[in-house]
Amino acid sequence: MVTKPMLIIALLFYSLLGYSQKQITGFVKDAVSGELLIGAAVYTDDSKTGTITNANGYFSFSCNSDSLYVSYVGYQKQHIRCITDSILQIYLEPGQTIDEVNVYAQGIQKFNKLSLSVNELKAIPALGATPDVLKTLQLLPGIQSQAEGTSHINVRGGNPGENLYLIDDVPLLYVNHLGGFMSVFNPDMINKMDVYKGAFPAKYGGKLSSILAINQREGNISNWNGSVGVGITDASFSIEGPLFDKKGSLIVTARKTLIDYPMMLISMLADQDFIVNYGFHDVNAKLSYRPNSNNSFHINLYQGDDYLRYKSDFKSRRSELAKIKNRWGNWMLSGRWSRVVSPRLFVNNILSTTNYRLKVLQYYSNESQVISTEYESLYLSRVNNSSLRSDWQYKVTPYYNIEFGGSISSYNHIPNRIEASDIEAPEFEKIRSFENVIYVNKQYNLLNLFDFDIGFRLTNYMSNGFSKTALEPRLNVNLNLPSFQTVNFSYQTVNQYSHLLLTSGAVMNNEIWVPADENLNPSESIQYSFGWKGSIKKQAYNIELSIYHKELNNLATYKEGYSNLLGDGGWRNKIESGGTGQSQGVELLVQKNKGKWTGFLAYTYSKTTRQFEKINKGNPYLFDFDRPHSGSVNINRKLTDRCTAGITWVYQTGLPYTPVLGRQYAFGLFTDHGSRDDLYEEVLIYGERNSARMPDYHRLDVGLSWNTVTKKGRKAEWNLSVYNAYNRHNPTAYYYSEADVIVNSNNGIEKYQAFDKYKVSFFPIIPSISYKVYFEERIASNTDFDRKPLESN
Repeated sequence: MVTKPMLIIALLFYSLLGYSQKQITGFVKDAVSGELLIGAAVYTDDSKTGTITNANGYFSFSCNSDSLYVSYVGYQKQHIRCITDSILQIYLEPGQTIDEVNVYAQGIQKFNKLSLSVNELKAIPALGATPDVLKTLQLLPGIQSQAEGTSHINVRGGNPGENLYLIDDVPLLYVNHLGGFMSVFNPDMINKMDVYKGAFPAKYGGKLSSILAINQREGNISNWNGSVGVGITDASFSIEGPLFDKKGSLIVTARKTLIDYPMMLISMLADQDFIVNYGFHDVNAKLSYRPNSNNSFHINLYQGDDYLRYKSDFKSRRSELAKIKNRWGNWMLSGRWSRVVSPRLFVNNILSTTNYRLKVLQYYSNESQVISTEYESLYLSRVNNSSLRSDWQYKVTPYYNIEFGGSISSYNHIPNRIEASDIEAPEFEKIRSFENVIYVNKQYNLLNLFDFDIGFRLTNYMSNGFSKTALEPRLNVNLNLPSFQTVNFSYQTVNQYSHLLLTSGAVMNNEIWVPADENLNPSESIQYSFGWKGSIKKQAYNIELSIYHKELNNLATYKEGYSNLLGDGGWRNKIESGGTGQSQGVELLVQKNKGKWTGFLAYTYSKTTRQFEKINKGNPYLFDFDRPHSGSVNINRKLTDRCTAGITWVYQTGLPYTPVLGRQYAFGLFTDHGSRDDLYEEVLIYGERNSARMPDYHRLDVGLSWNTVTKKGRKAEWNLSVYNAYNRHNPTAYYYSEADVIVNSNNGIEKYQAFDKYKVSFFPIIPSISYKVYFEERIASNTDFDRKPLESN
């Protein structure tokens, strides 16, 4: 019988085996631009030990081998000599496509996580011929679009407000343009993105459904270059280059819509009584400085705004004027210090502030001879987040890795501020809240058979006298089987301390964040998942199958009859809280990675419900965006060295909606001949909430891109796309014509008009084209830039 002391000695001996091995640490970079390569494979000669670089291009692992291989798709594989007790700088030469490398190492098989590089993002046809992060993610299993043309995503039955969006580990509060038509993420800034549908690492939390972590590029440290692009919707530019004697870099990108003034001109020429125009802009900047191999400093800036303007054009009433200005967006500023403390210890420290605001200004005046009226109102909603966080990674042994850290966050909310010229400005509510977090995440490998990822996240939330402390356990277990097969189980608990109130389909933005308190409790999610992942045909195909079950508690939404918080300051009376939800489903992803034809097939079967005490008579009902069947197929073909074609077909079950069952008489709102008792009107009788479905949604997108060279020898890129190639009219909403029955008992007059149901669909077939040209500083030689292999530190 094994005694407890013997077991402890055995475990210590097993753990200490790692200290007899070499500890190898370093960074992997692009030899031309100096850009960090995230997800590069570092492994031994026999491929039995290895790792991949993290979001900072950093790796650390132990081995007994005297040499290593370093590889990354699209770069030349490099064979280098092991050097211990130093931080290695590895430069890979681009330009060679290599076969996928299978590395038996901790963390390689990631479940509930999807990763995309910017090249994969650009390979998928997109509306406007411009790649969009969130629209690309909508093609993957477990992630669904809210409606036609929107960038809002619902992950495993969650709401759009339950997704955490991070830019270099800094949260961004608002991520959509024009009601979700496009996302704020400029592809020119993206290095890599990871989306977690479950099994969140313990350092992430605060949202129930998903984590989208985007790592931005650092810019070229070799020479200055840039690009200018023009599409049918927007124009963009980028510039990047070295600073501080090539110890640092700067990258700046910006884009602006081109549709503002054409939209205004069209509305002026049209036979209508108003002029409308819309536009948006995004600006990203990142400054990086690496004084030595142990330290790096980064400053990130983002600012983006949408603006929708409406102005009356009453041709017959020149004295009358009405204007509405709707402006919304956010800005973010952060500073990060990354340090390699020792070959086993790495730390990230981030100080950040993010601000989101929504502002609606209305103005009306009438200066006719009969009447003189002037009215002005302002609606404002704002939230500010300031945060300090520190994340540490420590490699204890080759089989044991620990991550720990914490954060302190302060939030300032103004949910509903209203001012009007005809009333005394009412007091508006300012709500300050704090969210403090400490976490630890331990990763164990047992006999190269089991990988254990065990995490605990302790959160404390305080707001207006309300306080809640919650422990969020996380468990992720992999069973590694022969022939590249892995079985997984995961469990997580997550709390969210703010609620997003959103009306989908609204042209004018009305996304409002409200903090949790004693009357609006924090929401909670518990999720279980099982999965299998494997490779076949010599790793040409990767297959992943997952099953999940998620329970949601303390959800919030608008009460029936409300779609926004406008009108008065009593915003709390318009919110229904205490809701619950369930979502369960099966997800399948098949990827083809080799050969002339590449792509993926994704399919999800799911069911999602909601239940509120005062909605639908307290009975459970289908979630507004429940789609039992959701699938997509993407196929890419490299036609020539310069030309690539791609097609994507999407299918989804139609959205649920509340049907009209019939009509009935009711007292009218207006009188006939001064007698209200004599007037009745017909109103619609609705069935159970979301008890009917729209027709199924499907569309085909086609894209073609090719690289060319201008007359001045500059690289250029053309992109053609056709959205909804067979012109499917997919419904996104229904509405009914007015149905009136007016009965006057005095004179026996009866007027009857039947009602009709109409379908709303947004996008027919839309061809698009975009063009981008790249500018690069001409340099005589690159001998001043170190491109040597790893043997040089």
